[in-house]
Amino acid sequence: MEKQKTKRNNIIQNAFIVYKAMFKRYPAAIPLVLVYLVMAVSLPFINTLIPAMAIKGITSGKVQTFMAYIGIAVLFMCIFSGVKLLCEKKMQMKHTYTRISVFMFNFIKKAINTDYLNIEPQPKQKIMGKGVQGVDGNYQGAELVSTLSLELLVVVLGIFSYGTVIFMLDWKILLVMFGMFFTDILIRNHAVKFGDDNRESFSEPWRKMRYMELNSMNVSAGKDIRIFSLKKVFDFHFDSLITTYKNFRSKYQLKWYYPTLSDTAFNIARDWLAYTLLIHKVLSGQIDAAQFTIYIGIVASFSQWIYEVSMDFANLRDASHQFNDYHEFMAQKDVFEHSETTSTISTDKVPPEIEFRNVSFIYEGSEKPVLKNVNFKIRANEKIALVGNNGAGKTTIVKLLCALYLPTSGEILIDGKNINEIGIEKYQEMISVLFQDTTPIAISVAENIGGCELAEVDRERMNKCLKEAGLYEKVQSLPQKEESFITQTLDKDGVLFSGGETQKLLLAKAIYKNGTVLILDEPTSALDPIAESRIYEEYNQMADNKTAVFISHRLASTKFCDRILFLDDGQILEEGSHEELMKKAGKYKEIFDIQSHYYVEDVEERNEQ
Repeated sequence: MEKQKTKRNNIIQNAFIVYKAMFKRYPAAIPLVLVYLVMAVSLPFINTLIPAMAIKGITSGKVQTFMAYIGIAVLFMCIFSGVKLLCEKKMQMKHTYTRISVFMFNFIKKAINTDYLNIEPQPKQKIMGKGVQGVDGNYQGAELVSTLSLELLVVVLGIFSYGTVIFMLDWKILLVMFGMFFTDILIRNHAVKFGDDNRESFSEPWRKMRYMELNSMNVSAGKDIRIFSLKKVFDFHFDSLITTYKNFRSKYQLKWYYPTLSDTAFNIARDWLAYTLLIHKVLSGQIDAAQFTIYIGIVASFSQWIYEVSMDFANLRDASHQFNDYHEFMAQKDVFEHSETTSTISTDKVPPEIEFRNVSFIYEGSEKPVLKNVNFKIRANEKIALVGNNGAGKTTIVKLLCALYLPTSGEILIDGKNINEIGIEKYQEMISVLFQDTTPIAISVAENIGGCELAEVDRERMNKCLKEAGLYEKVQSLPQKEESFITQTLDKDGVLFSGGETQKLLLAKAIYKNGTVLILDEPTSALDPIAESRIYEEYNQMADNKTAVFISHRLASTKFCDRILFLDDGQILEEGSHEELMKKAGKYKEIFDIQSHYYVEDVEERNEQ
């Protein structure tokens, strides 16, 4: 698949995106920003004015008058500080709420709505892993763009207003300070460029550590970790990732050593120049001691803002890159047609005819074909089986059948129309699937089965499905019955189903959906062969008036099917009914006889026990 190139936004564009979203969602943030800007720029000047007024009062002999002025100035400083702090706290909440309610929410919506091929392949997981960093914390990506861009605006306003005063005092001070500023930017740019060039080195160990962190809290994984003594192995891998991450961060922090060193040198040079020029003006009578204090304060504030603008710009640039990673994930294009208005699928409850025509498939990032020129047709109401050894391509065919992927070459036709030209949601409404490894979502039993909010679930229909799946009595025995949450992730009183009960829940879910196409992707692979064969027969009875596709690597489990496709190395090696394939005496019969031999031995061992 051709790699999509996403245009990278600059800092101003990303700041505009963040604040546009914030002001749209929280209009009250607009006056907060304006008031904050006035307070933040004014406060340093008031702080500078107070000691100057004290000196003026002492030197002029009018102490009482200037004490009154100082009192007024202190009062204003307290009011301005309080208002600034209040605005700051409210803005912090707005920054966080905007990140979560707009950008994180959009990320989650994209992740669950985009085509599956945009999230499963490893290259796409890397894009998604980097993208989530852009919206996953207070001090990175979108939120850092919003906070730092506001701080940078304060700094720019301060530099402009205070720089004007310094220019009127002595333009040479301003010239030297700007020279220091641009030199500092050049030195910092080296560190920023290192971060840009090694972004992948940073995001990959972070993504893997995130995976390990989530697994450490996963209840199912927790059993294996404890029973099979995987703690040391888990710790080893996590420690290795921490070391990799730490090594990169150490190199990155080292790159900031020279900018820090230059800042110290520039501060010394700035103070020496400012004091030299201002003392000369005092001695020559151009300014008095009070003015000297004001100008020194202004120079110090200006210098601090110059330092902050270079720091904020470097950090803002880094945050903007992270936010661009979010944009890159959000810009992943869907290949399937998602518009319901263009759907050409019949809304009648009639199974469609499905055809694979010269289908080949290669996973992104791989060069080896998983499927090679596969051709077959599934007629309406037909029961077919896809059988073969592990790795033969069965699950990949299921993904293609479910419109989770598109073929690399060839086409899949639904009632004669190309699958990527139809309304894919309408097509997927027709499909009920039991995947090989599916974990129910940690919401209520009813919501899992109904696939909708609790109030919208048809309780009578749900109970009927639970009875058919053999889980009704278990659910009725729960304190909250069908409203009980699955697992204790979201509810401390949640139910922990056994493996078999989970399988029954998933079956009830498939029955409730009532799709016209039923696909079973080895959902019973953990069972013994005889139990699997019996359950497949039961599934077959439930598939009346439906098209059914049964996937298994155990050939005896699918003997009842109308037609069997035997796959080997991504190709259909043999095709026909069980009886026809046995008569051919080909590869299917050979594998069937071998498996039957082991099944007979298994039964004999059980009987002996």
